Amino acid sequence: MGRYAEGTLGEYPYRPRPEAPGAMPAVTLPLPSGDTWTRADYEALPEDLPVRVSLIHGELVVSPRPRPIHQRIARRLATRIEDAAPDAWQVDTDVDVLLDDDEVEPVEIAPDVVVYSSEHDPYDRPIHAESVTLVAEVVSPSTKRKDRRIQPALYAGAGIRHYWRVETDQTAPAFAVYTYELDDASGAYVATGVHHDRITAPQPFALDIDLKPVRER
Repeated sequence: MGRYAEGTLGEYPYRPRPEAPGAMPAVTLPLPSGDTWTRADYEALPEDLPVRVSLIHGELVVSPRPRPIHQRIARRLATRIEDAAPDAWQVDTDVDVLLDDDEVEPVEIAPDVVVYSSEHDPYDRPIHAESVTLVAEVVSPSTKRKDRRIQPALYAGAGIRHYWRVETDQTAPAFAVYTYELDDASGAYVATGVHHDRITAPQPFALDIDLKPVRER
């Protein structure tokens, strides 16, 4: 994943690689108030960090900011889901979802796409998991393990009904959206389809999404 890809943050100096254009000064994040990061510690972090952070079981985890193609796919997919969503749901990208409010080991993550109840005030953060019906992650080279294994387990554990994983290869025309639904008996996600050109599904609401405009550059 690279030197500054993913890890646990305490006092974390972020220094771009020397060859990076427009290199910026080191940025130091504050230490947590105790042995682990609390929700208050996490939510007090500045919003314009040069890295992406998540709070997982009381640890602050860092990954690189996404590439433009990653953000483009997430934005286009979110727009098409939003176009189909009934008034009961709203759709946003990269917003904090509270998966576990444990006092010692909280979990708060910002999925690439979040579909959540319109009853939640969009001025408030985070969104509680019980208000969320679908999260989608766009897989990047540095996030493969999280998007395929770690985060789906956290989303399932929080009871989020639907999970989508968008696989895209930047060097080949490979593109697919893997869709999953929560199985109440096992508490895990079960696959409901692999979609290359179009997603047609009745859940979480009626969807008919042409994927070509989502994936094309």
